Amino acid sequence: MVNAEYTPRELGVLFGIAEPDLVLAGGQNATVAGATAGSIGKPLAIVGEGGIAIEQLLETPPERPGLEITGESPCIIMFTGGSTGAPKGVRRSQSSEMSCIKAMQTAWPTRLYEEVWLNVAPVSHVWGLHMGCFNPVYGRAPLVIVPRFQPDVTAGLMEKHRVSVFSGGPAAIYQGLLAAPDADLSALWLCPGGGSVFSRQTLLRWEAKTGLPILEAFGMTEGGPLTAQPLDGSHKYGTAGLPLPGIEVAIAALDGSGKRLDPNENGEILIRGERVIEQYMGLPPCADDGWLPTGDIGCLTSDGFLTVVDRKKDMLIVAGFNVYPSEIEEVISQVPEVTDVAVISVPDDRKGEVPFAFVAIDQGAGITEKTLLNHCAEHLTNYKIPRAIVLLDELPKTPARKPDKKRLEKLARDFLRKQGNKITAK
Repeated sequence: MVNAEYTPRELGVLFGIAEPDLVLAGGQNATVAGATAGSIGKPLAIVGEGGIAIEQLLETPPERPGLEITGESPCIIMFTGGSTGAPKGVRRSQSSEMSCIKAMQTAWPTRLYEEVWLNVAPVSHVWGLHMGCFNPVYGRAPLVIVPRFQPDVTAGLMEKHRVSVFSGGPAAIYQGLLAAPDADLSALWLCPGGGSVFSRQTLLRWEAKTGLPILEAFGMTEGGPLTAQPLDGSHKYGTAGLPLPGIEVAIAALDGSGKRLDPNENGEILIRGERVIEQYMGLPPCADDGWLPTGDIGCLTSDGFLTVVDRKKDMLIVAGFNVYPSEIEEVISQVPEVTDVAVISVPDDRKGEVPFAFVAIDQGAGITEKTLLNHCAEHLTNYKIPRAIVLLDELPKTPARKPDKKRLEKLARDFLRKQGNKITAK
């Protein structure tokens, strides 16, 4: 599956990796899908409105092809890296994909035939695919799919369908629901989170509202689910839980030496295990002795819990000091009126780069950029204080509901240009 909002150019890159024989699309995506299919000379089939009726397919199911499927047979191709660089293809076998599904079920055992799931994540994304599609099917559960996340609509559907498992996702999803009108969520018992760093304030506000913890997990397209918070009440806020069965986690020094670090020391997260790929499609091996660098920075506690600090590429080096955007975001999010925050890097002639923050606040809250900068000055050392804070009604998001760093970088450049590179709080 590919992102339906991609342009023909973006889809063309993915199709060049996957080399499909047939393109399937819904009617609303017929134009873009048709242009892409035509460019590679492959047929297009439209399912639903304007094409083959789903009811027709259900009434006259075709015969199964004479194809033997084993554990090693190809199952699915997913793509990674598209928002930050050239997309790469990850091909999973049937047994590898089942290992991903069973790992999530092991972490958070759901009740066969009893649950009602709700998903808002795009199923072209590894989280939405598993927690919003495959795992509900594996548990024989009804699934409510929300085509586009709208907090009030989503909360209403959770109440209407007595949703017990919320597929969740990044922090922005939960922040949106916290701002939505109150709904009856008494049937809810499992709230997974992943795909972004959660501020402690978000975790505590959700538990205060629902009585339930957000159980964070850490995973990636290249390794599937890797760690998860335990369900027995021993979860630790601020961490992504314990390694799941079949997965090893190590922390390596950031200087490229490969040296393994002691507990509570930040370094690059390495993973190894049965679900971890050894190479991307058409590219050389990417793992060293089975250990795959994740590009994420984090540490392990003495009792094995993984803390994810930031993406390695997102880490700033300000006048020689390592600065993690997630730490600044955590401080800013402590202000009760803040509903969302993202910190990026902007160039600086003297320090190399400096942090720059975008913040969304409750309407009518009366919070100013200067208020937030003063708050940062109270809780952060000087070189970690954002060079500027810009208030927005809403932060731009990617289809996976993560802050769109590319769009924010453009907004920052425009802001700097208008200010003549001299930025002061209002």
